[in-house]
Amino acid sequence: MNSENQIQDLLSAVTDALLAGDKNIDPIVNRYQVSRAQVDNLVTIIRRLHVTLVGAQPSQQFVNRLQQDLMGAREQTVLTRVRHLPARVQVAAIIAVLAGFMLFQRRRMAEYARQEGGIQAEISPVQ
Repeated sequence: MNSENQIQDLLSAVTDALLAGDKNIDPIVNRYQVSRAQVDNLVTIIRRLHVTLVGAQPSQQFVNRLQQDLMGAREQTVLTRVRHLPARVQVAAIIAVLAGFMLFQRRRMAEYARQEGGIQAEISPVQ
């Protein structure tokens, strides 16, 4: 074997054949004109690597962080920011939002009652 490309092609062909379950690699040996001993050494290494190197599924957090690193930080919304806060801070933020909403509603109801009281005063006859 005289070329690096030929070696790469041989490795690729042998690996593909082994992964496909083909046990007869004589056609590959004949095509690349190499000795069977060289190919048998490669077959042993390829089989060991196939057993040793097992695929792993990355976590979604890792995938998101890698995407942000590669593509740039995407615009974060308020909910995204709150999700990454500690649990105590999230609870405090929810309580603060609810308290603000309740104060807003209370003020709105008081103003509505004031307006209703003014309308009632206009409608009722003056004594």
